[in-house]
Amino acid sequence: MKILDRYILRRFLSAVFFALIAFTVIFVVVDLIENLDRFIDHQVPRHVVAAYYLYYLPYIMTLILPVAMLLASLFSIGQMARFNELIAIRSSGVSIYRILAPVFIAAFFVSLADYYFSETVVPITNDHKFQIKRTYLDRVPRSVQIRRANVYIQDTSDRRIFIGFFDPREKTGHNVSIQQYKGSRMVKRWDARRLVWEDSSWVLEAGYLRDFEAKGEQAQPFDSIRFAGLNFRPADLASVQKPPEEMSYRELKLFIREVKRNGGNPRQWLVDLYMKIAFPFSNLIIVMFGAPLASTKRRSGAMVGFGISLAICFLYFGIIRIGQSLGHNGRLAPWLGAWLGNLLFGSVAVYLLYRAER
Repeated sequence: MKILDRYILRRFLSAVFFALIAFTVIFVVVDLIENLDRFIDHQVPRHVVAAYYLYYLPYIMTLILPVAMLLASLFSIGQMARFNELIAIRSSGVSIYRILAPVFIAAFFVSLADYYFSETVVPITNDHKFQIKRTYLDRVPRSVQIRRANVYIQDTSDRRIFIGFFDPREKTGHNVSIQQYKGSRMVKRWDARRLVWEDSSWVLEAGYLRDFEAKGEQAQPFDSIRFAGLNFRPADLASVQKPPEEMSYRELKLFIREVKRNGGNPRQWLVDLYMKIAFPFSNLIIVMFGAPLASTKRRSGAMVGFGISLAICFLYFGIIRIGQSLGHNGRLAPWLGAWLGNLLFGSVAVYLLYRAER
């Protein structure tokens, strides 16, 4: 590695480090202020609050890393342009592409490291954070548990409910079995394709009622049964189902497989699955976008660069959210909805690199 490469990398990576620390602190402080009343109202112990944010940190860092990368590229390359360092380097016969190459290579490896970090560390810490939130803030009963897409509820001491997959948006469970016990013996079982929340009560649809108390087993089909007396609501089931951002790529892929097997529509989760790969590489795309902008000499200071980076990030994340929404609604293919922001900004980045002063 040449001296010039080391010099550029040192400036860029040190700027990434300080920007990441600064944005992380700001994020934690803002979130703490926003949730402070909830912590106080639920009398959450201080060490639990500290643990909550300790487990929250990895996810926060992956979330704001693209912002830190953009700010670092604008600041480090912009300072070199402002103090004529880029002009001096180019006058020695080095092209702007060769100058920016170490930054792009570093951004590529940061994207790979971010993907690995998001798949190994973040799901574990998010699970601990999720358990703290569920226990101390959401107050979800311990009788409601979830493993992947399979929801198990011990509703009463003598009734158990199994739901293959629950869709919180539709308030509908698929592949449902309700088992009634007398002691250790099962006396009745309702098996249904769907469990739907209608008019503040649960309705079983398209199933069989099996009665084991009579001589032998008696099975009676039904189209619809309003099942009164179930002691849980859709919000209880939705609160224990991990959101996609708290799953790894493998966990989400297995979850989607369960959704398909149980008759659900996996489109919205497919978009989030593709986002697992698309979002880490936003670090590379956004640096490719920002570095050519910063290579043009300007008289603006650090605060202007900070404002430009925030504006670009707001626009970038806005396009990402629009792509996700269009993918969730079926307007775009799931992969295109996930990659829309990267494709648009990547195209502009290639154009800016082409038009950059050589």
